[in-house]
Amino acid sequence: MDLTIADDDRILSEEELNQMTRTSSTTRWRERKAGRWPPLLELSPGVRGNSLGQIRRMFAQKQAEAEARAHVAKQEPRAPGRPRKAESMVG
Repeated sequence: MDLTIADDDRILSEEELNQMTRTSSTTRWRERKAGRWPPLLELSPGVRGNSLGQIRRMFAQKQAEAEARAHVAKQEPRAPGRPRKAESMVG
Protein backbone atom coordinates (compact mmCIF):
# COMPACT_ATOMS: atom_id res chain seq x y z
CA MET A 1 0.00 0.00 0.00
CA ASP A 2 1.39 3.37 -1.08
CA LEU A 3 0.86 6.10 1.56
CA THR A 4 2.59 8.96 -0.27
CA ILE A 5 0.63 12.16 -0.73
CA ALA A 6 0.50 13.85 -4.12
CA ASP A 7 2.12 17.28 -4.02
CA ASP A 8 -1.17 19.09 -4.81
CA ASP A 9 -2.94 17.23 -1.99
CA ARG A 10 -0.47 18.35 0.68
CA ILE A 11 -2.06 20.60 3.32
CA LEU A 12 -0.06 23.77 3.88
CA SER A 13 0.74 25.14 7.33
CA GLU A 14 -0.08 28.74 8.26
CA GLU A 15 3.62 29.60 7.98
CA GLU A 16 3.83 28.09 4.47
CA LEU A 17 0.71 30.01 3.41
CA ASN A 18 2.19 33.23 4.85
CA GLN A 19 5.40 32.77 2.85
CA MET A 20 3.79 31.51 -0.35
CA THR A 21 0.98 34.04 -0.63
CA ARG A 22 2.46 36.97 1.30
CA THR A 23 -0.87 37.38 3.08
CA SER A 24 -1.79 37.28 6.74
CA SER A 25 -4.28 34.86 8.24
CA THR A 26 -6.66 37.81 8.75
CA THR A 27 -6.49 38.73 5.06
CA ARG A 28 -7.08 35.12 4.06
CA TRP A 29 -10.09 34.94 6.40
CA ARG A 30 -11.52 38.14 4.89
CA GLU A 31 -10.91 36.91 1.32
CA ARG A 32 -12.41 33.49 2.14
CA LYS A 33 -15.50 35.17 3.61
CA ALA A 34 -15.88 37.24 0.39
CA GLY A 35 -15.49 34.11 -1.76
CA ARG A 36 -12.13 35.13 -3.23
CA TRP A 37 -10.07 32.46 -1.42
CA PRO A 38 -10.42 28.65 -1.53
CA PRO A 39 -12.42 27.11 1.31
CA LEU A 40 -10.62 25.28 4.09
CA LEU A 41 -10.43 21.50 3.96
CA GLU A 42 -11.33 19.83 7.24
CA LEU A 43 -8.88 17.06 8.11
CA SER A 44 -10.34 16.28 11.51
CA PRO A 45 -12.35 18.22 14.10
CA GLY A 46 -10.41 21.42 14.74
CA VAL A 47 -7.77 20.77 12.06
CA ARG A 48 -8.34 22.59 8.77
CA GLY A 49 -6.17 24.00 6.00
CA ASN A 50 -5.69 24.70 2.32
CA SER A 51 -4.04 22.26 -0.05
CA LEU A 52 -1.18 23.24 -2.31
CA GLY A 53 -3.37 22.37 -5.30
CA GLN A 54 -6.07 24.82 -4.17
CA ILE A 55 -3.53 27.63 -3.90
CA ARG A 56 -1.94 26.80 -7.27
CA ARG A 57 -5.36 26.81 -8.97
CA MET A 58 -6.23 30.14 -7.30
CA PHE A 59 -2.96 31.69 -8.53
CA ALA A 60 -3.54 30.36 -12.05
CA GLN A 61 -7.09 31.77 -12.10
CA LYS A 62 -5.97 35.18 -10.82
CA GLN A 63 -3.16 35.29 -13.38
CA ALA A 64 -5.56 34.42 -16.21
CA GLU A 65 -7.96 37.16 -15.05
CA ALA A 66 -5.13 39.71 -14.91
CA GLU A 67 -3.94 38.76 -18.41
CA ALA A 68 -7.50 39.07 -19.75
CA ARG A 69 -7.85 42.54 -18.19
CA ALA A 70 -4.49 43.61 -19.65
CA HIS A 71 -5.53 42.34 -23.09
CA VAL A 72 -8.81 44.31 -22.96
CA ALA A 73 -7.03 47.43 -21.71
CA LYS A 74 -4.62 47.30 -24.67
CA GLN A 75 -7.50 47.12 -27.14
CA GLU A 76 -9.56 50.05 -25.82
CA PRO A 77 -8.33 53.38 -27.20
CA ARG A 78 -7.86 56.05 -24.60
CA ALA A 79 -9.38 59.46 -25.11
CA PRO A 80 -6.76 62.19 -25.54
CA GLY A 81 -6.31 64.89 -22.93
CA ARG A 82 -7.87 65.52 -19.59
CA PRO A 83 -11.66 65.30 -19.26
CA ARG A 84 -13.49 68.62 -18.96
CA LYS A 85 -15.15 69.66 -15.73
CA ALA A 86 -18.91 69.59 -15.60
CA GLU A 87 -20.58 72.96 -16.24
CA SER A 88 -22.02 73.02 -12.71
CA MET A 89 -18.51 72.79 -11.24
CA VAL A 90 -17.12 75.67 -13.33
CA GLY A 91 -17.94 78.89 -11.66
